Amino acid sequence: MSARTLGASACVLASLIVFLAILSGCGGAAPSSAPPAAYSLGDTQIRPRDEMTMVYVPGGEFRMGKTWSLEDRVHTVALDGFWIDRTEVTNSHYGRCVAAGACRAPATCSWGEPTYGDASKVDHPVICVPWQAAGDYCRWAGGRLPTEAEWEYAARGPDSAVYPWGDEFDGTRLNSCDVNCPHDDQKSTGYDDGQAQTAPVGSYPSGASWCGALDLAGNVWEWVADWHGPYPLTRQANPTGPDSGSERLIRGGSWFDYNEYGFLRADNRHPFDPRADNYTTGFRCVVPADE
Repeated sequence: MSARTLGASACVLASLIVFLAILSGCGGAAPSSAPPAAYSLGDTQIRPRDEMTMVYVPGGEFRMGKTWSLEDRVHTVALDGFWIDRTEVTNSHYGRCVAAGACRAPATCSWGEPTYGDASKVDHPVICVPWQAAGDYCRWAGGRLPTEAEWEYAARGPDSAVYPWGDEFDGTRLNSCDVNCPHDDQKSTGYDDGQAQTAPVGSYPSGASWCGALDLAGNVWEWVADWHGPYPLTRQANPTGPDSGSERLIRGGSWFDYNEYGFLRADNRHPFDPRADNYTTGFRCVVPADE
């Protein structure tokens, strides 16, 4: 083949490459390599299946645990970003799962009475739901239960605050066992939150955490995914807790609790029988940012 023929062939090939490059940029035919839009603190979105509002929790580090506890010892945790439900899952939300046949209506409680089915409490947190049923709901909705670290980070933030709103307790910022509480032996008469038991979710906006999540202290305890076990001493990245155990964990305190003994602190954890379903315990869900 002559040099002239080779040169002509090269020109044709180059022209074809240019043509294909131009074509790929027209009409959106070629897949984009651009990264997805970044999320930031303050962003919200609606989860389609149950119409729950979620708030974004940017990835970062914090000091998890208590300084005065050997089992719950302070350690550094690093987490990727995730979305967390702005409030606890309500009776109304849960009803969608029941209607879809993916959840069973909480008709009884091992302790107390359920509020599911009470028309006056559709916006109260669903209660009397054991750990497995809470996880089933989150999976149906397109998420999962939060890990203990995710829950605590959403409540405390990078500064590791003692309560979702800061370092000092304020009984006006949450639903706890106050003057209205039916349990006379542990009520705190210095506060009146307007509720004897559960409150409509989001009733205490001044108690919001750094990421905009509500009711992370009080109203109802919340199931998390982890088995109960001692914290490690070393830095952890996206920890999921022990591989096995006999008790799961609940976080955040409830309307039944008062601030003595640190029940309502954001660093407090309580081991709980995963089969238990009572009127002080509910849950919320998370969705990883990359999903």
